[in-house]
Amino acid sequence: MNELKLLTRRAYGVLILTLLLILGLLFFVFRYVKDASVWAEHSFNKHLYTNGQLKSAGTIYDRNGAILLQTVDGNLQYNENSTVRKAMMHAVGDAKGNVVTSAQVAFREKLTGWDMLNGAFQWENPLDRTKNDLILTLDSELCTVAYNAMNGRKGTVGVYNYETGEILCMVSLPTFDPKNPPDVEANPDKYEGVYINRLFSAAYTPGSVFKLVTAAAALDQFTSIDKRVYQCEGEATINGQIVTCPKPHGNVTLEQALAKSCNVAFAEISLELGGDTLQKYADKAGFNTRLKVDSIKTAMGKVSVSDAEGGDLAWAGIGQYSDTANPLNFMAYVGSIANDGVRVTPRILKGKGLLSNVSDAGAEKKRILAEETARQLGAMMRNNVINEYGDKNYKGLELCAKSGTAEVGGDQQPHAWFAGFLDREDCPLAFVVVVENGGSGSKVAGAVAAKVLKAAVKSMTEQ
Repeated sequence: MNELKLLTRRAYGVLILTLLLILGLLFFVFRYVKDASVWAEHSFNKHLYTNGQLKSAGTIYDRNGAILLQTVDGNLQYNENSTVRKAMMHAVGDAKGNVVTSAQVAFREKLTGWDMLNGAFQWENPLDRTKNDLILTLDSELCTVAYNAMNGRKGTVGVYNYETGEILCMVSLPTFDPKNPPDVEANPDKYEGVYINRLFSAAYTPGSVFKLVTAAAALDQFTSIDKRVYQCEGEATINGQIVTCPKPHGNVTLEQALAKSCNVAFAEISLELGGDTLQKYADKAGFNTRLKVDSIKTAMGKVSVSDAEGGDLAWAGIGQYSDTANPLNFMAYVGSIANDGVRVTPRILKGKGLLSNVSDAGAEKKRILAEETARQLGAMMRNNVINEYGDKNYKGLELCAKSGTAEVGGDQQPHAWFAGFLDREDCPLAFVVVVENGGSGSKVAGAVAAKVLKAAVKSMTEQ
């Protein structure tokens, strides 16, 4: 009897060990399927890396075939032009992989040729290597124009085709030459946030560009809104908080209030809309959500006004209070205004290998504005340029835009915003420019936009 009990206990022990072994194997298989590419692509893999740098990967091209990065004899080789390298650093990435939203990091699996069954491989036949090349939607020459236009100031510039979703220009500053990386830690002020792609990963106080969201809500919610008149005496006191304008605007319609960026009028509109309605339109515009650019998630702009009242709600509708906006997300919003209310999610991959000629396959589209609302907003943005910003400054662009001068507190200069689109069928482009502590949105960010957009139109119309 004792021997039987002993055998039974041993049998249970073997059974438990077997189950643990099976569970362990299942866990390993799960981790292999889930994380094998991460393990294979880690910098300690000597088949792919030398001293933490990729030594074997596909080539990264811009949309016109310019080589942005390639590996030659186990060494990384960037574009031969130092200005191009600086302009494209956040798109391509640095050698150490510090820019996590860069092509080197975000699309590493594609570049290294990782296959779950066969593992990461070397190319014995050089022709096989082209299968792992990446073609970006970016135009490196246009990005260089944007880089030069920013003139060393921190911020970002983005331009995309609002019909196909292709990002043509993406520049973030500060930056550096990835071929000759500086000592970032020794210059913390100069290189503050240098590894952050500000178009994808930053969130700024939007200032008056947010008035486009408030105006969209007013167009939908108020009857005969085009006939309403708001009185601006230069300031208004709301529950003890003073909302100010640079000067009295007198009696203004909604269109005039948007053009003059009248805070008093938009404070009144925000209060009449109420927190819940303004929140609804902010959410529809893409605030409080992240867009996914191919596999790269953007930062989340935030608007939380459901419970806001009085002065807080008034300032929120003006784009201040606790509002923040991600530049790329807002670029997509103004793109939706141009595209009859349909937002096409931006993308940065033009193709991979044989798919390099795919134009808009798989572009994610979502209606976020009523068609008539988008049309009215677009007309108002065109009026802004004609009557306030100066159409002569944007000759030939048929520009529709909204500026923003976002107060950021303390003794800092405001952030300068300029966002909008071109009302041209041959150049369906939407854009955003943010110059950190730049001051006036229309003068500073608008001047950057003018240079970049003129170059973009020239490139598109001369092809």
